[in-house]
Order: sequence, then structure tokens, then C-alpha cells
Amino acid sequence: MSRPLRIEYENAFYHVMNRGRGHENTFLSDDDFKYFLYCIEQASLRFNIEVHSYCLMTNHYHLLIKTPDANLGKAMKHINGLYTQYFNRTHNTDGALFRGRYKAVLVDADNYLLHVSRYIHRNPIETSTPLVDDLAKYKWSSYSAFIKSGATPKWLVRDFIFSLQAKKRKYAAYKQFVEYECNEEVSAFYGAKKLLSVLGSDDFIESIKGYIATSNNESKLVSKRHSANDVITYLANHFNVEVDDIVMVKKGRKEKNLPRWYAIKLCQDLTGLNLQALADVFNVKHYSAISKAVGRLNALIIENKQVELQWEALRGCLMSEVKI
Repeated sequence: MSRPLRIEYENAFYHVMNRGRGHENTFLSDDDFKYFLYCIEQASLRFNIEVHSYCLMTNHYHLLIKTPDANLGKAMKHINGLYTQYFNRTHNTDGALFRGRYKAVLVDADNYLLHVSRYIHRNPIETSTPLVDDLAKYKWSSYSAFIKSGATPKWLVRDFIFSLQAKKRKYAAYKQFVEYECNEEVSAFYGAKKLLSVLGSDDFIESIKGYIATSNNESKLVSKRHSANDVITYLANHFNVEVDDIVMVKKGRKEKNLPRWYAIKLCQDLTGLNLQALADVFNVKHYSAISKAVGRLNALIIENKQVELQWEALRGCLMSEVKI
């Protein structure tokens, strides 16, 4: 049997999941859940991964991960290995804990990430026997952090998910989305007998074909070779503005600063910088300002066809310069 398809490149989003060997439980106590979260924290620090949602069930887990450095395999090996060592030591067991290599679904962030986050968070009530009657009461997922009813791990990234909704009352809006919205296409995707390796639009799938190694079904590691300076300089030249007009906040400015918004979103997509690093580049005090700018642009792309076309053209031009 061939190994699962692995597609790794910088800034990719993945829905990662794994379950216990033979459907056995992988979490037997609160301490087990807590230690797995510790393993995630260590991986986020060591491998620079971003965790955008999570849900730990009794015999499996779900993670929504972004990989700025195209290193999902290394990060997951660390998480699974570290936790398995702990579990065997603590419960006097031996051997493999999980059924095999984790499953990773590459996610088209623009079109499906919000829905995947919803799917992950609804796991405790979508089982044959619901674990809770209120999702906010389930302790071992990030849902309570997304609706501001529980503590937020310092390594959990929420602002990008919020930016996809582009709504002011973000906590209430997300709660309503999880409780009442349903995407039939996503439901069908996860309900299939064999889970595919990519959840994305036709355009997204076409864009990643070059990252797939056809000879051995393994991944090509792709370096986009773009720095924030590359992106900002390109946009300054394209729009015939000064670099400072893009990187500096203009006090009292009310009109839309599209070159700056494009630069922020493109830097997020193409440089591998995390939100705090982007905040430093664009001279804002808190990284939430980066997510807000991306959210405004996302909303404008939906509302304005001209902006959508301009965004696609700019991203396409920069992507065409990528060297694999």
C-alpha cells in the first residue's frame, strides 16, 4: 500500500488528525490531555508552526496547522513521538500508540479554512454519543477560546480565522457560524469513505500541482524565496508610491490604503513571517492590526470584482517568480 500523499510548502494550511491504534483511547486522564497540549506548545516554539484550531477526543485528535517553514512532517513527528513516550511511561505500556502516520488534508484557506475550523470544533457533539450538550463546556478544544468563554493558550492563533469572517463582533459571529452554518460540500468531503489529501477549489488544486512529486507520491519542499522587502518594493513600484506609504501607518487617514493592505496580505502568504513579525514590518503595536487589515481586504475582495482581479494579478505575478 502506498504511503499517504504529502504536499509540503511554506505557509500551507493542514487539517491534521490521527487516532489510536485499534481505535484504543489515546487520552485516559486530564493529565494526558494537558500533556498533549504541552507537546503542541513545544512544537510551535521549536518548529515555528501556527495552530489555528484544535480538538482532542478520547481516541483521536484534530489540529488545524499552518507551516511557515514547510516542515509539517518534522513538527508532527515531534508531537506524536513526545506524547507516545509520555503515554507509555505514564501508563506502563509499550510500542506504537497511534495507528500509523497522521493524516494531513491540505486546505484551501481562502475558501475552506473557516469551515474546517467549524468541523474540528463540532467534533464533541457530532459523535454517535455527544460528549457534551454545549460545545463551550468541552475542555479539550479551542472552541471556548474562539467564543471568549475560556482561557486562550498563548500559542493558539485565532485572528486569521476571525479575519475570514470580517465581522466586528468576532466572538459572537464565530459562535453563530459554528452553531448554525453548514457547508454541504465540506460535510460530503469528510463523510467520504476515503478522505482525500486536498480540500480546495479547482484553481487552488491547479496552483499546487507543481508542488507534488509524481515519482514517489511524496512532497516537494518549496521555498518561495520572497522577503517582506521584496513584496513591499514590488508593490511600491507597481503603484508608484513610496515604501513609507506602505509600511508606515498614516494617522488620520480614512481612505482605503490598498497598496498597504495588499502588501500585508501578500507578506502573510509569501514570506513565512508570523503575525508579530509582520506587525514589526508594518509598524503596528499589536499583531491583531495585521489580521484586521487582512480581514478588511478579504471583505473588499468579496464585494469588489475589480479589487479581486487586482489581488489575483498581484499574487500571480509574485508567485510566478518563485523558484522551486
